[in-house]
Amino acid sequence: MKRILYMIIVVFAAAGCGRGRYNYIDIAASEKAFTELRAGFEAIPDSIPDGRTKYLLSQGVPVADILLFSGETGDSLFDLPVIPYGYACEGIGRELLMDSLHVKRGRLYSDGGLNGRVLYLQDRRMSLQVLNRISELADGGAFIGGVKPAECLNPADDAVFQRTVEKVWLSGNVMSGKTLRSILKAAGVKRDVRTKVDSLTFEHRHLPDVEIYHICNMGSRSGRVKVRFRVGGREPLQWNPDTGEIRPVSYRIKKRWTRVTFETVPGDDTFIVFASFAAKRKFKVK
Repeated sequence: MKRILYMIIVVFAAAGCGRGRYNYIDIAASEKAFTELRAGFEAIPDSIPDGRTKYLLSQGVPVADILLFSGETGDSLFDLPVIPYGYACEGIGRELLMDSLHVKRGRLYSDGGLNGRVLYLQDRRMSLQVLNRISELADGGAFIGGVKPAECLNPADDAVFQRTVEKVWLSGNVMSGKTLRSILKAAGVKRDVRTKVDSLTFEHRHLPDVEIYHICNMGSRSGRVKVRFRVGGREPLQWNPDTGEIRPVSYRIKKRWTRVTFETVPGDDTFIVFASFAAKRKFKVK
């Protein structure tokens, strides 16, 4: 009975924090994850160069809205598309595409935990085997964009290859000639990070009960900045990898977003970590 009551409290509390619908946050699991992560962070001595940064960036799996398949020949490896600010991109190879990638509720997942919303193709040449795999992913609901295949690597398969291309590219979730921004919009993917300070770069790591954002100031901006993160219902804290300090930051939660305000200087290297359940929708550091 107590367990049932606890779950109800957690569910309604999360909704009260502006998540927009009843999403379950396990407070006990969140606190355990936070405690373990913090213990590991604080245990790293100052004498290890970039020790705390490397520690946090080794946790969980990267969050990538775009999975970039450069092809089978390697010729298009450096012909990267323009990635709209606020989205993350991860490159994948043939082996992962063929043996590990699968679709669940329209999202692409690998066996190792890497996941993304859009599969972006770079090379117009590919084998029939890879094309068939892309066809399977498209049938499963994956959004696919980038270069439309035109040349089969094995000329003997060309006739079947061309028929398969035309069939796959008739699907509404498979697009060519579109920018990544257009494809992401069609897939309903909101930006992971949003800010007016475009000199801030980010990396996002995900654990079951923790979201870790690595923020670097690559410009000359100094002072207070506001950054909106695609996270709701969890309290943000700023983790300083140089000193080991963990301090509160001002925030406001609205639906599935959290707007965080913190100080930055040129060359700053910091982390915003979301772990513990946020009991308040907004908080201001005095």
